[in-house]
Amino acid sequence: MKYEEFVGYVQTKIEEKLGEEVRVELHQVIKNNSVELDGLSFYGKDNHMAPTIYLNDLYAEYEDGKTMPEIVDKIVSLYQNAVTTENFRAEDYLDFEKVKEHLACKLINRKKNEKLLREVPYQDFLNLAVVAYYKVEDEIIGKATILVRKSHCKSWGVEEEEVIRCARENTQKILPVKFLGIGTMLETYGYHQEATIPMYILTNEENYFGASAMIFDSVLEKIGKALKDDFWILPSSIHECIIIPAGCAMPPDEMTDLVKEVNQKEVSVEEYLSDQIYYYQTAMHRLAGVEVCSTTEGES
Repeated sequence: MKYEEFVGYVQTKIEEKLGEEVRVELHQVIKNNSVELDGLSFYGKDNHMAPTIYLNDLYAEYEDGKTMPEIVDKIVSLYQNAVTTENFRAEDYLDFEKVKEHLACKLINRKKNEKLLREVPYQDFLNLAVVAYYKVEDEIIGKATILVRKSHCKSWGVEEEEVIRCARENTQKILPVKFLGIGTMLETYGYHQEATIPMYILTNEENYFGASAMIFDSVLEKIGKALKDDFWILPSSIHECIIIPAGCAMPPDEMTDLVKEVNQKEVSVEEYLSDQIYYYQTAMHRLAGVEVCSTTEGES
């Protein structure tokens, strides 16, 4: 079955199973780095807001041997589990006073998200963009997020700048910064390896959208004081950055090549942040992107 046939079949069967009380709509969603996914959204008369269920990965499961009835049952189960929680009630998301305490920031690449940034409030940050998302915690479905769009700001009657301000203010409260040696992190996964140069991981306690920690002056100042040196920031993904003290670092072109190589081989398209490296001057409290000539082609 071709993908287009798969999508049509799944939507029809889901509508049959859920009945007339639930409206099922298929739409394309622009995700990070211009990744476009096909998602099913569900609208029930009880005003529950269910997370969008994306079909692209489910088609891969179908190609790997999962039957169509199994795919349909999985989607129905995901929807039914979602609507059992009060976290996704649509009327709550329409109330900015209830929403704002759950807003946080994430960093994305500005150039690779030009289309997406036309739809969402954002703030420029070097070659990147700070966007806001609504953080959902639920015992049944686990971690979920809703990217804040301009249409949401309009329905809330709130300026886009205020949304970004609230998200920035909340981020360190609900997602405290985590800064630790890379060796320590490797040990948590059962690896014991001495680093040839001191390297650190900058993220948050959930290791989720943790690269946003680099937007906070107070965080960079604390790192500078702890290291007693200037330092380089190497973007690992949207979830974390690598910190290297300036006095111990490789030449900038080698670090740039390393970042590009990791991005090409290890980082998924949707989790990519940047090929550019950044330099923080501790005494000046100044962060800047650094453009260097490298042997690897890539986009910053």
